[in-house]
Amino acid sequence: MRFDLETLRIVLTISLSLVLVLVLARRFRRKVFAKDLPALRHAELSEVRVAYHPPRLVVRLQVPRREEYRTALLDNSHQPLQEWEAVDLAPGDHAIERSLEGRSDGFYHLELRSPTQRTVRRFRLQQA
Repeated sequence: MRFDLETLRIVLTISLSLVLVLVLARRFRRKVFAKDLPALRHAELSEVRVAYHPPRLVVRLQVPRREEYRTALLDNSHQPLQEWEAVDLAPGDHAIERSLEGRSDGFYHLELRSPTQRTVRRFRLQQA
């Protein structure tokens, strides 16, 4: 069997195209699983919203198992400003309200902690 350069070029082009498609599909799959799917045993923070009169933070989360959760208010450099009491939550959907009275306008971070996770979300307080 005799291979000429034209046949070799066609085989290499097809092989390279298939390898490229496989690599891109694996990267896409890894990215989707890492960013879009929540971890099975972690609480999912579905909403962080500021409500006014009085100013308060409304946090909605989905809890997969009973666990104690702590929340804290952080500044822009992630330094703690205030820590609220721990809450023991059963599995399911929950809404937690935290007071923001006495805080000036600006950007803050909410930290949600449990023994197995730490989640930080940014929000803006604008009272005027």
